[in-house]
Amino acid sequence: MARKSRGLLKGNRSITGNGIRKPKSLKPQKARSLIRRYHTLLKDKEIILKQLKPLVEGLDNKNYVECLRETQPLLFWKYNSELKLFIESWTGKQANEPMNKDVLQDTNEMVAMLGKIDGEIKCRGGIEAYQVALTDGQDSTRGGDSSKRLIQWLESNTQWQKKDTIMSALEIGCLSANNCISTCGMFEVTRIDLNSQNERLILQQDFMDRPLPTSSKEKFDMISCSLVLNYVPDHNVRGQMLWRFTQFLNEPKNGFYSKVFIVLPLPCVTNSRYFNNARFIDIMTHLGFCEEEYYEAKKVAYWLFSWKGSKSMKKVAECAFKKTEINSGLSRNNFCITL
Repeated sequence: MARKSRGLLKGNRSITGNGIRKPKSLKPQKARSLIRRYHTLLKDKEIILKQLKPLVEGLDNKNYVECLRETQPLLFWKYNSELKLFIESWTGKQANEPMNKDVLQDTNEMVAMLGKIDGEIKCRGGIEAYQVALTDGQDSTRGGDSSKRLIQWLESNTQWQKKDTIMSALEIGCLSANNCISTCGMFEVTRIDLNSQNERLILQQDFMDRPLPTSSKEKFDMISCSLVLNYVPDHNVRGQMLWRFTQFLNEPKNGFYSKVFIVLPLPCVTNSRYFNNARFIDIMTHLGFCEEEYYEAKKVAYWLFSWKGSKSMKKVAECAFKKTEINSGLSRNNFCITL
């Protein structure tokens, strides 16, 4: 009997998902498809966990399985049953259907959906497969190294040309230690990522959990944040992340400004009902940033900002940047940053 297709990722599988091999590489089209699906799954998972937190004491995004096992045995049984059932029935050909929002009305249904989501993530190769897809997408041989544009901008910047010392950089969401920002010779780079594939070179760390600097030695001249903000599932946390940048940047000295490099998918600024480039510039201006460079490619948008220091930051009034509709239209996405 012919073997069933297992979708994007081929390999042995078991009831626990441990038998699924991590792919070494993916073709561009499959990588894009996998990234989109993981993005949807992780976003739906975040929505469910946010709904469950008030209902399950002690629940958070990192220990939800242990919490259900220890405090809610019936809910854990429901979660585990759905997880195993999904893995057992996985063929790789299941339709990528959106989550039915009706499940958010019932605790049992939310936990069941959480099991299905985790089951699909396991069947698709786990977070490791997602990382492989992202890494392939940023492979410089495929034109995906976004830091190339950053280095091009800096090489044409007369202010940076005069710097005769190696500068410090923090790369958030780093997938490779061989990209341009690491190999250009301008920076001593600290690399962090939620799921490091090389812990010797890339620290496994959530930027939002990184301890705030206690001295200038722990601060940076450059922060690179490429295709990270769009994967933060909550618009409030995206705003907090931007504010946190200011806590990790060196104060301006002798006319030299610290900088932030940001990359977002183009639809975030061109097809969102709650967000656009003008709103982004307003938010960054309130945080003391000045736009130096902006470029729109086919699928992504690039910014380079200079930070003028803490004295240039304006006091952000309560709800100064709320989630308000800017562009109407049924086909628009819901990407937003609030501050």
